[in-house]
Amino acid sequence: MRYILLLLSNDVRRRLRSPLAVILMMCIPLVITLIIGLVFGRSGTVELPRIKVLLLDKDQGFFGDFLASGMQQGELAEMIELVPVEEAVGLEMMQKGKASAMIEIPEGFTNDLLDHKQVELRITKNPSEAFLPMIAEEVTRTMALILDGGMRIFAGPVGQIRSILEDGRWPTGMDLQGMLDGARDRLLLVNDYISDSLITYRTEVVSEEEKEEEAGFNVFAYVLPGSMLIGLLFISEIAMRDLLREGRTGTLARLFTTPVEGEHIVTAKILSTFVITAAASVVLLLIGRFGFGIALGRPAPLILQLVGTILMCTGVITFFYGFLRSERAADAVLSVVIIIMCLFGGSMVPIEQMGRTMLRVGRFSPVFWAINGFKRILVEDMGLREIVPNLIVLYSLGIVTILAGAILLKRRVRRGGWSGSA
Repeated sequence: MRYILLLLSNDVRRRLRSPLAVILMMCIPLVITLIIGLVFGRSGTVELPRIKVLLLDKDQGFFGDFLASGMQQGELAEMIELVPVEEAVGLEMMQKGKASAMIEIPEGFTNDLLDHKQVELRITKNPSEAFLPMIAEEVTRTMALILDGGMRIFAGPVGQIRSILEDGRWPTGMDLQGMLDGARDRLLLVNDYISDSLITYRTEVVSEEEKEEEAGFNVFAYVLPGSMLIGLLFISEIAMRDLLREGRTGTLARLFTTPVEGEHIVTAKILSTFVITAAASVVLLLIGRFGFGIALGRPAPLILQLVGTILMCTGVITFFYGFLRSERAADAVLSVVIIIMCLFGGSMVPIEQMGRTMLRVGRFSPVFWAINGFKRILVEDMGLREIVPNLIVLYSLGIVTILAGAILLKRRVRRGGWSGSA
């Protein structure tokens, strides 16, 4: 044990004398978190510009007005700037890229709907923009679906109103009573849907406590776990690489002239990798707490999740180093392995945005379980019970890979270490 502690102390002191590589790797998650946080805002709200949408209304009828007014109510009015235009002006503006999209309501739109004929809304999207025209298209699609569903459900009452108006008179009280009686069952059927549709809005007054709770989401807490895993894996790789370097330079051979054995060397190297990775992770979390204002959540789950993550990083790197024969091989293989694990685990793109298939694949990456656990603690303030599956995966994988990697490394150390180019 004394030899292991001496070797561990020597590794840590050597890393403290040359900390540049570790510091640079720590800067990666901090810079990523800072940039994304500044883009999306501290509270996590995305400040998108208003989407400029042109409206070419050739119908000038009731249902055309219905679509236009629906886009100018509530939150949609804050999102979309609807600009009525003539056809020539609208086409010119679209060609010059001065709007994200143009919606065209064709002639006879209202009458065709009343006659139950198929109608078509046309939307022209600005090809130079990728995201905003898609939003405009989805809003238009939703409004069209609402209108289509309304016409199908209330076809009878709408037809009665139309026949009365075509007769040149306004509906009497008896007419309205009859139509309301006929539409009552349909209104009850769709009440839960139309009460939450895009064409209605409601205003709520919230207390100051509710406002603080709503603004409590910190986008830095959402981004840091993923970016932190990239840095920690590379820091573990840097710490373990010293073993290859010592084998190439002959340091290991000199150690074998002392009472030190291969088991001591490998154990000390694994422990130093764990300690260096742990120190970096603590520093990153402290910067997240005091630099980015991240609430670190409950101590017990945070500590267990942190230790499990460090164990996993150390184990995965130790295991892969058991198969590597040189620093050149480490350069070629480990960087790719780390990037793939991080990519599929949700470090670079949040796994929630990758779709159902990628979510299933991502569960095979240990990085997923580390990131998911940290998000549950930092973002959702969950306790120990909620992260038990994460802890089981991280600790199991960490212990198994450390033991397997230690066996492989001991065999290689006993055979004389590594070469510089093989």
